Amino acid sequence: MTFVLIDNALDDDGPCALFEAPRAIVRADDPGEVAGALARLGEALSREGAHAAGFFSYELGYVLEPRLAPFLPSRRRVPLLWFGLFNGPRLMTRSAADDWLAARARGKGRITPPRPSLSRRAHGRRFAAVMERIRAGDIYQLNLTFPARFTLEGCPVALYRALRARQRTAFGALIDTGELHALSLSPELFLARDGPRIETRPMKGTARRAPGPDADEAARQALARDPKCRAENLMIVDLMRNDLARVAQTGSVRVRALFSVETYPTLHQMTSTIEARLRPDVGLEDMLRALFPPGSVTGAPKIRAMELIRALEGAPRGVYTGAIGWMAPGGEGAQPRARFNVAIRTAIVWPDGSGEIGIGSGVVADSDARAEYEECLLKMRFMTPDRNKPDIQLIETLRLEPDGRYVLLERHLARLAASAASKG
Repeated sequence: MTFVLIDNALDDDGPCALFEAPRAIVRADDPGEVAGALARLGEALSREGAHAAGFFSYELGYVLEPRLAPFLPSRRRVPLLWFGLFNGPRLMTRSAADDWLAARARGKGRITPPRPSLSRRAHGRRFAAVMERIRAGDIYQLNLTFPARFTLEGCPVALYRALRARQRTAFGALIDTGELHALSLSPELFLARDGPRIETRPMKGTARRAPGPDADEAARQALARDPKCRAENLMIVDLMRNDLARVAQTGSVRVRALFSVETYPTLHQMTSTIEARLRPDVGLEDMLRALFPPGSVTGAPKIRAMELIRALEGAPRGVYTGAIGWMAPGGEGAQPRARFNVAIRTAIVWPDGSGEIGIGSGVVADSDARAEYEECLLKMRFMTPDRNKPDIQLIETLRLEPDGRYVLLERHLARLAASAASKG
């Protein structure tokens, strides 16, 4: 049965939005179908009061920008865009969404260890080609990616539920189109639109978690100060500011937060937040042409980076590094609402059990080939459980006084809560 679960597994209250029983499916498989599909989505939102939930594939970006049209891959397994039209979502808490997943899961969702499609040496050759273009002044940054492939033994819903328990994020999603399952554990917000207000939160800069709270906090602080990561993040902030300015009211674009560090079970990530107010005449297609694909998964300048990505990566990315989310009507005379993730940490599973997850990293002038490859591998660690890690990970020792009081109880409880939160 076709459904879209937009999943906030980070916050207890969610909300998680479940879309079931679509009125219709809107999709575009070929470039000539895109304009009609986008118009249909806009009509459904503005005139029919429908809600839309689904995805834009990365390759849609080649269609939206005329200069990139010749670079569109001809062999693609995934639609350029796919959305269900729904009466509305069922809103759930995180635990209610887990109960729903548990009821739908059939058995377990075990996968074979994901196998990177590129060896370290092959990745190094592509990395060298990127560095050559950076030194030539052709680009400043490029997000270089490749897939890792696996086989699922069991149920995609069970797999997603297991991944969700390991990698709690605020922008996850699970989609069953009938032709594929998309499983997204994304921590990155592409855009949130509420009427004229729009926000984007690019994520650039990664550091591995360290064992022990003190070492881990030191790793977090080191990421916050790291000049390479800050420069990489700032490049994309500037790109997104420029993209937003194409559709924003004059003077409304501003950076609300710069170089924030978020912590997840396997890594720390640096994010920044940019916001603006859209012009009243900006529709869905205008917004996508200005902003899509997300700058954090292309590079800068965006169009040249996308040309080089096509030449270097060869195969289409599909849903990976596209965007997954929902759109809702804004009410009488109001602009629509929308929220989309950047589809990173995102796997596709086909009916025969074959699957793949894309992984990548941003390459800049002072990047190191070995470190970039290791970063790619780090980003898919959540796909497989750490067999060396015990199930019980939080241990606290308390001293009991003769009168029955625990010494420094409040401090112990606070430390446990902070440790649990840091594990996502």
